[in-house]
Amino acid sequence: MKCKALEPPLSKDEDIEIVYIEFDIETLIVTVLIDGDKIDISFDSPAGYRVLDEGDLLEFWPNCSSSNGWFYEIHSGGWLDQERDREGFASAAKTGSKEYFIIGCNYCINVLAWEAPSVCQSIR
Repeated sequence: MKCKALEPPLSKDEDIEIVYIEFDIETLIVTVLIDGDKIDISFDSPAGYRVLDEGDLLEFWPNCSSSNGWFYEIHSGGWLDQERDREGFASAAKTGSKEYFIIGCNYCINVLAWEAPSVCQSIR
């Protein structure tokens, strides 16, 4: 697994939880809660996303653990590579898609996107 942390590591005292997901075909917004602060990660026109319990994503650990960061760009060995190996994945022929990974203490989210997301304080 090759990845790059896009947000800083959490301290041992900090917890992160995914508390809200909104998808309306044009935008995916993931809201995380980090010790009382809500942060929105917004993706314009995402190609897809999946939400799984962190226990079902063991291939992402320890590279994508909270001690390294909480939001990652996955360069290889992630969900996008798994999909590219699947015969029915038509998007495999397209170039430019990227995979992002957001950790949470109960659930994690992988996002396939054509553009980089924005990260900002939530107004929720």
